[in-house]
Amino acid sequence: MATRSIRPTGGKERIPFYRNVKVIGILAQLIFLALVVMGFWVLYNNVTTALERANIPANFNFLRARAGIPIGESPIRYNTADTYARALWVGVLNTLKVSLVGVVLATLLGILVGVMRLSSNWLLRQIASIYVETIRNTPLAVQLVFWFFAVLVPLPPRISGPIELPGGAYFSQVGLALPWLYPSYSFSAWVPWLVGAVALFVLLVWVRWVQIRRSERPGNPWLLPLVAALGLAAVGYVVTERTSELPPTSTNYLPDRGRGTVFVEGEGGSSRFLPYAAVRVTIPEGQLRDITQSFNESRRRVYSSFRFPALRDHEVGAAEVTFADPESDAASRLSIHYLNFPSSGFLYEDRNGNGEYDPGEEVSEAGTGFNGVPLVLTVENFERRVVADRNGQFRMPQFEPVGAGGAAETAEAEAAPPPAASASPAALFGAPRTPTASGDEAAETGALEATVEVLPTGPLVLSVPTIPRSDYEGGVRLTAAFMALLLGLVIYTASFIAEIVRGGIQAVNKGQREAAKSLGLSDAQTFNLVVFPQALRIILPPLISQYLNLTKNSSLALLITYPDFFAIGRIVANQTGATVPIILIIIAGYLTISLIFAFILNIVNERLALVER
Repeated sequence: MATRSIRPTGGKERIPFYRNVKVIGILAQLIFLALVVMGFWVLYNNVTTALERANIPANFNFLRARAGIPIGESPIRYNTADTYARALWVGVLNTLKVSLVGVVLATLLGILVGVMRLSSNWLLRQIASIYVETIRNTPLAVQLVFWFFAVLVPLPPRISGPIELPGGAYFSQVGLALPWLYPSYSFSAWVPWLVGAVALFVLLVWVRWVQIRRSERPGNPWLLPLVAALGLAAVGYVVTERTSELPPTSTNYLPDRGRGTVFVEGEGGSSRFLPYAAVRVTIPEGQLRDITQSFNESRRRVYSSFRFPALRDHEVGAAEVTFADPESDAASRLSIHYLNFPSSGFLYEDRNGNGEYDPGEEVSEAGTGFNGVPLVLTVENFERRVVADRNGQFRMPQFEPVGAGGAAETAEAEAAPPPAASASPAALFGAPRTPTASGDEAAETGALEATVEVLPTGPLVLSVPTIPRSDYEGGVRLTAAFMALLLGLVIYTASFIAEIVRGGIQAVNKGQREAAKSLGLSDAQTFNLVVFPQALRIILPPLISQYLNLTKNSSLALLITYPDFFAIGRIVANQTGATVPIILIIIAGYLTISLIFAFILNIVNERLALVER
C-alpha cells in the first residue's frame, strides 16, 4: 500500500496580493476614491465651462464689488456702498443672532412645558399636551406667516402713535424698541476690572468646588463666586466713572433737519465720530406741525387723527396744540381730544354742546373725518437726553421757530440716507462746531434757539428709545420680522424639546425619587438635586439635534422678509448671477455653524456622561 507523506516547509507560504483581503480592501477604497475625485472633476469642469459660455460668474471675485443692497437690520456697520462679502457677513450675524437667542428661549420654554406634561395638575397637563400636539403637527412655515402677517403687522399701531410700555419701551408696526446699555468713551478703562472679575469668578468656583468635594455635602459652587465677581465689577465701575474724564468734544446740530453729530477732537486738529455719547439738547421754545388724517390702524378705522412726535412729560415744561389758522371754519367749530397729550389725539365736533367728546363725534355728518386741518404744537423748555448711535449721530424732532410759516423740507432732505461710516466727518458735516445759539442771535437770524451739551457718563450708558419722526432712535430695536421669526422658531422647537425633557425625566428610575423622599427632600429639591441632573444626561444628546434644526430652520426667514444669511444670499445671487458660488457659500456657512454647535455641545455631553468601567 503506497503512502504519501507531507514534508513541512521551512517558512509560511506567501499569499498572492490579489488574494489578500487587506490588500483588496485598500485597493477597492483607492479605486472608489479615484472615481469620486474624477466625478467631481468632471462635474466641476462641466459647470465652469457652461457658466463661462453663459457669461455667468464662476468664481468669487464678485464678493469685492459694491453690493448696493439696503439691509434694514444689521448688527454691525453697513451701508449700500459696502461689498457683497460684508452684506453676506451681515446675513450670517443676523442668523446667529436669532439662532442663539432662540436656542436659549426654546430651551427654557421646552423645559417648562416638559415638566408641565408630568404635572399632577390636570389643567396644566392638558394645556401642555394640547400645545405640544398642535405645534408639532403644524408646519413651521405656516406658523411664521401667521405670527408675521396675522399678529405683528396688522395689530400694533403705527409708528406715529405707538404703545408706550413701562420702562421707556415702545411697540408699533415697526417693532419693539427697548432701552439698552452701550459702551461709552470710558469703557476701555473698565475692561481690566472685568477681566479681573472673570478671573476671580473662575478661581472661587474652583476653590468652592474642591471644598464641596472634600466635605461630601451638597452645595452651590456658583453663588458666592458670582456675588464676589459682580462686586468687583461694580467697584471697578464706580472707580472708572469717577476717574475718567470726558475727552474734548464738539457737536454739529442742524435744527431744521433734526440731526446732529458728536465729534471727539484729536491731535493736529483732526476729529472723528464719538459713538454712544450722551447728549442733552435744550430748546427754550419751538413748534411742530401736523395735518389731521384718517387711516386704518389695528384693523379699525381712525378718523380725524393727528400724530406729533412722541414727547414724554418730563421733556417739556409746557405744551399746547392749536389750529394753524385760528380764524378758519375748522377752528371755530371743532375741538381737540387728546389720546396722549400733547402728541396724539383727534378732532371732533361737539354736536350736543356738552363740552366733552362723545363717541362718533370725530366723524362728520357726511361719514368722513375732519381731514386736512393743519395743527401746531408749541413747546416750551424742551429738554431731551439721547445717546448717539455707533456713527456718533443723534436725531431730534424737527422743531421750527415759533411763528414760522412751515417747515421748508425738500424731498431730497426727506429721503437722504445716513452718511457712510467710513466717510470723513468734515466732508459730510463740515467743520465740527458747538451750536449754542443765544436768544439775541436767534432773534436776528430767525433760527431756532438750541443748546447741545455732551454729558460725562460711566463705562456704560443707557440709551432710551425715542421717536423723533418716523422711526425709532436709540435703545435697541426688535423688528416685526425678527420677533415673528423668533416666536415661530422658539414655539415650534420648544414643542419638540418638551417631549425630550418629558422622556428624560420619566427615564430616571423611580427608586431615585423614593430615596430622595426618604431623606426628607421636598419636591423641588428632589427635582433639582436628584431627578433633573440624571435626566440631563439623557436629554442632552437629542437636544443637540433640536438646536441644529432651529439654526437651519431660520432659513425660512425669507417668508417674512427678515434679512438672514439665506435671504441675503438669494438677493446677491439675483444681482450678480453667481448662483453656484452663492450656493456653495450658503452650504459652507450653514455647515460651519452646525459643526461649531455640535462640537461645543458634544464637549458638554462628554462632561455630563456617566463614567463607566
